[in-house]
Amino acid sequence: MTKTAKGGLLLALGAAVIAGSVFILDLPSGLRISTTFLFGIVPAVIGAAMIWSDYRSTSKDRDPESARLAGIKEQIVWRAVAQGGRITAAEAAAHDGLAPMEAEHALMTLVSEGRAAVEPGEEGDIVYRIDSPVGGVVTA
Repeated sequence: MTKTAKGGLLLALGAAVIAGSVFILDLPSGLRISTTFLFGIVPAVIGAAMIWSDYRSTSKDRDPESARLAGIKEQIVWRAVAQGGRITAAEAAAHDGLAPMEAEHALMTLVSEGRAAVEPGEEGDIVYRIDSPVGGVVTA
């Protein structure tokens, strides 16, 4: 059962208890308030929070820019591994049809994720070393 389904079930249960205790049951006023709060409002709020948190987490997964960046990073990783594990931003941009700033951003993201290491090049440029296409395998 998904988080949204559990949240919906709790929300519906809470709403039913609220409706039952307010409109149907003839309870003394103190008991009606505590019953409504404990068995109605609390589950309804928890259910709504579960639905909201699931919505927020899945909406992050639908970000097209992060999906595009992930694709760019994977292209660069495979290109670097094919070239012996070393690539510059200019090489990544040229081979993958990217703007130089996009390639630099993707490579720096790989460095921050621990998937690439920065080394000085022979001509004074920055070389990114990527030893493995599997994340987190770069050794310094």
